[in-house]
Amino acid sequence: MTYLGRKGAIEVNNIFLKLVEAKIEQFENDYINLSRQIFVDNNGKMIHPGEFGTYREKIIGDFLKPFLPTRLAVGNGFIITSKDRISSQCDIIIYDKEHTPIIENGEQKFFPVECVVGVIEAKSKLTKSTLKEALIKLSKVKDLRNDIGNNPYIFKDYKGESAFDPKLKVRDQMATFLICESIEIDIEKEINDVFSDIYKEIDKSLFHNMILNIDNFCLLYFDGKHPMYHAYFNYEKDIFKNECILPHEVGYAKEHILLFLNYFYMLISSVSIMDLEITNYLGATRPKRAILEK
Repeated sequence: MTYLGRKGAIEVNNIFLKLVEAKIEQFENDYINLSRQIFVDNNGKMIHPGEFGTYREKIIGDFLKPFLPTRLAVGNGFIITSKDRISSQCDIIIYDKEHTPIIENGEQKFFPVECVVGVIEAKSKLTKSTLKEALIKLSKVKDLRNDIGNNPYIFKDYKGESAFDPKLKVRDQMATFLICESIEIDIEKEINDVFSDIYKEIDKSLFHNMILNIDNFCLLYFDGKHPMYHAYFNYEKDIFKNECILPHEVGYAKEHILLFLNYFYMLISSVSIMDLEITNYLGATRPKRAILEK
C-alpha cells in the first residue's frame, strides 16, 4: 500500500488554498454533522430519509461546483442512450450544460450519455457488501458510454483523429466517483481482496476513478511513481494499477479531501463530449436523397 501527499505544500501562504480549506471544513461538517442534526431525531432514528439523501447530494454539488469548468453543470436523474438503455437513478450527474438537451418528465430528468462526463454516488457508512453494490452500480453507468457510436467530438482533451473509444482511451470514458462518510473495512489489509472480488468479471475500463472517504482517506491508483485517476495506463499490456491511499499529512487533517479536489478537477475537465445524434433517440432515420430519373 502506498501513501502519498502534497509534501510541503501546506507550508505555502496561499490565499486560494486557505479559501479551499475553509470550504473543505464546511463541507465535512455539513455532510457528516449538520445533515444528521437536521434529519435524525433524538433517538437516533432517521426522519425523512429521502430528503436526507437529497440534502447530502446538494452539499456535494455545491462543494464541487467551484472546481468545475464553467461549461459543466451539476444535476441528478437518469442517463439514457440512443439504444434504449437507461441507468438507475444517479445521485449527481456532471454534464455539458451548453450541449445537453435535458428531457424532463415531472420531477425526473434524463440526460443523453454523449454529454455526461461524470457521475457521483453519495453514501453514508459503507460495509463490504454496500461498497460492492455502489461500485457495481457505477460500473453499469459507465458501460452506457459504449452505446455511443462514431459521433463527432464536441470536446476532447487530446490530439489525434482516431475514433471515439471509451474502452481504450481513458478520456473518452466518463468519470465515476464514490463519496462516503466511512468504509467499515481494514483498508491496508483488505482493500486489494475487496476490489478483486468486486471487479473479477468487470472490464477495467468500467472501474471507478476515485473513492473519497470523508473521514480519513482517498482511494485512487498508482503507477509506481505517481497517483493515477484511472485503473490502467496501457490496456493492451493488461497493466493494472495498485490501489493508493492518500491520507492526511501532519499539519492539515483534511489533506485527503484537498487531493481529491485536485485530481477531480484534472479528470472531470478532460472527459470527452460527443455530438448528440438526436434522430437516433427519436427513432427517426435520415431522409434518403431522392434519385431523379432523367
